[in-house]
Amino acid sequence: MAVPNKNWKIVATAAVFVTALAAIVSLAGCGDDGSQRDELPKFTIDGQTDLKGNFFISFVYSKNIIMLDGKGNVVWSKHEDAPSDGTKLGYWDFKKHIIDGKVYYSYHDQNPDGDNLGIEGFAPGERVILDSRFNEIKRITFEQSDTVEKGHFLDGHDFLLIDLDHYIMSGYLKTMVYNNPDYPDGSNVVYSYLQEVQNGQVVWDWKSIDYPELYSLTVTDATPTANDFANKNVDAPDYVHFNAMRLKDDGTLVCSFRHLNTILGLDRSTQTNQILWKLSGKADEFGLTDEQKTSSQHYVTIDGDTIRAFDNHNITQGTRIVSYKIDWDNMRLADNGFDSYRIDGKFSSACGAQQRIQDKIFMIGWGKSENDAVGMSVYDFATDTELIRMTLENPQNFTYRSVYFD
Repeated sequence: MAVPNKNWKIVATAAVFVTALAAIVSLAGCGDDGSQRDELPKFTIDGQTDLKGNFFISFVYSKNIIMLDGKGNVVWSKHEDAPSDGTKLGYWDFKKHIIDGKVYYSYHDQNPDGDNLGIEGFAPGERVILDSRFNEIKRITFEQSDTVEKGHFLDGHDFLLIDLDHYIMSGYLKTMVYNNPDYPDGSNVVYSYLQEVQNGQVVWDWKSIDYPELYSLTVTDATPTANDFANKNVDAPDYVHFNAMRLKDDGTLVCSFRHLNTILGLDRSTQTNQILWKLSGKADEFGLTDEQKTSSQHYVTIDGDTIRAFDNHNITQGTRIVSYKIDWDNMRLADNGFDSYRIDGKFSSACGAQQRIQDKIFMIGWGKSENDAVGMSVYDFATDTELIRMTLENPQNFTYRSVYFD
């Protein structure tokens, strides 16, 4: 592990600049029609790695997904033109899955008919599953439950594929609630809904509004109206804002909630008392100091007893990676169990991802980078150098998520 809080030097290992559109090569055809993708977002690559896997890039405001090799060459991509009316739609959360030794890919396809409930960070649509040759084999939406009708659009922040007929999905829904102690006469809210489906049947779900204690945990680090339960400035506040999930080895669903500054552990074996623990935020249960707590975090990962997050840290506008090694037997932070890594002057106000590739090499997806047009980077903390960087020509078309898969 690199030295905590050490500034990262932005030093490329090779002064190699590649125009990405000229580097398109064939994997399963360049894009879905085999042609060169001249309409892809333009970017340059500075540096290279010897990594054998691929970088998976998705964009918030355009329907583009791109797979890069370790040297930054495009090996597969998909593009769809924007609607003629200027509506901004995206492909989100492009990723790889291995099920019983077989490779699949997936991404979220935002649907123009979906109602985003007035939330800029909500892209209602469908999860698209692809086979190993990038052929579409399945589109997934919510199944019928007591909460949603069959076919209701998903949220695009994250998706867990356990097998082709078993998956966990997320969504945002709007309703009036009467269980907020401060607003007994009713308050419109946008809430988080999670649904697990196996063989076409809902086997588990979770609604944030079933837990009124969460209302008092809402913060405004990222969105000033997140706690507008009086509905004065917005029709319905996005008071929790789910944005990532992972499965812990014991089956716990570990979820990030940006507007709570909190990572929750959810029990998938029950429909009541589902919140097992809270990490960070106002109700942190692991003894974190204020300096150790996240602010508006994205993208959690789990590595044994360690939980990591891309901490946008909107409260100070100083983005960092945080790492928590947990003593689960005693439900506290382990001794010397906190690390953080920060670049002076770097701030990503939304989206983004972090991922330890191996040892001290991390991939960073910068999301909405406020200081530059860098979409993703790979850093080697052992030598304190940047190995590769993707710089966007149009920083307004920022990346949603950039991740690495072997």
